[in-house]
Parts: sequence; C-alpha cells; structure tokens
Amino acid sequence: SGSTGSPKGVAVTHGNLFYNQQMIAMGFGHSEETVFAGWLPLHHDMGLIGNVLQPLYLGIPCTLMAPEAFAQKPLRWLRAISTNRATTSGAPNFAYELCLKRIPVEQRRDLDLSSWKVAFNGAEPIRAQTLADFVEAFGPYGFRRETFYPCYGLAEATLFVTGGLASAPPVVSRVDAAALENRRVVRVFERSNGGRDLVGCGRPWMGQRVIAVDPAALTQCGPGQVGEIWI
Repeated sequence: SGSTGSPKGVAVTHGNLFYNQQMIAMGFGHSEETVFAGWLPLHHDMGLIGNVLQPLYLGIPCTLMAPEAFAQKPLRWLRAISTNRATTSGAPNFAYELCLKRIPVEQRRDLDLSSWKVAFNGAEPIRAQTLADFVEAFGPYGFRRETFYPCYGLAEATLFVTGGLASAPPVVSRVDAAALENRRVVRVFERSNGGRDLVGCGRPWMGQRVIAVDPAALTQCGPGQVGEIWI
C-alpha cells in the first residue's frame, strides 16, 4: 500500500483475513442470500478480498468480469447486476462517474437495479455530488439512495475498516473549507460558497478502534480537529 506515502509491506495472517471477512459480512449485512457481481482487478484488495474471498467465505455466487470490459463499456457492469440480480457490487467513486458519463438514457431502459442492496464506494475520495447524480440518473431504474455504502479501508487491514449500516442512506456533512485547510472541522448549514460536502465512511466494527492523531505531537486529536488516521 503506498497511495498516500512510501510503499510498505505488512504480514497478513489467515486470522487477519477471516476476521476481516466476518467484519465485511457484518457491516454489509451479508447472508447466504447475498449475490455478488463486479469487475474490480484482482491485484487490488477491494477486488481480491471483497469480490473473491467474501463470496468464498459466505459460499454464495459471484459474477466477475475483466476490468477492461467495464472500462470499455460501463453499461456491462450495471447490466451484470441487473441480469444476475446481484445484491452487492461496488467500486471506487470514479466508476460511478464513468457510468454517468458513458451510459446514455436510451441504454438505461432495460436495466432493473432494484435487487442492488449494497453499492460500496471506497478506495478514493467519495464525492457527495457523484452520489446525488447517480441516484437521480438511475433512480428510475430501481437504484435507491440507501443502496450507497460509503466505506474506508486499506490493504494493511486486508480490506475493510469502517462502514455504516447497510440499510441507512449516506451521511453527508457540510463543513467550512477554509477551516478544513487549517485542520479544523467547522460545520456549516447554509449553502455557502465556502462550504465543502464530506461523505461519512461509517464506524469501526467488531472491536477495531479508529482514532485521529496529530502526526507531529503523536497525541490523539480532540473534537473538531483533523489528524492522521490510526487503526
């Protein structure tokens, strides 16, 4: 893992993997009735741990396609969900934006996304506008706002760290952008030009602890302070 710093290796045990699989199942609300579909690359933790090991752990079906198949024609992803009646499928934020840009209205008419219960969104910044635009564009074809599941994780944890309740809609908070640049969180409630919408990534599960730390002082941040995430 090295997207925000120097690459580093971590020893991962079978125990780590099983523990994280149980967390994913609990956080996502999975059961033996869950059906997966996806295109994520298998050299990435979201694709390998999520789309391969979670179905194996649960003993449930999963439809996989090559990442190139999605990139060439994003409609294939949503069609796979619709055709196979998938209940869980997800990707980084850019994939939802690509669907908005590359799937015209006339190609959406045969889609039925009503089976989709968990549309996980992680691995890169989650944009509130993307969530709103996707719901508006694909709501007529069965997609619901509460289907979106913003979450946070990293390879050192094998995959999943935080997420909300699978049945709840995403939580979006508007904060003062200038204060955020100065490492402070100040909520604003009016639609001002100086505001920035942040999408919540839920909470830890099964005893994991997440804190924000001042990276210089190595002390835990207080309320409203921005820090480095420690798990």
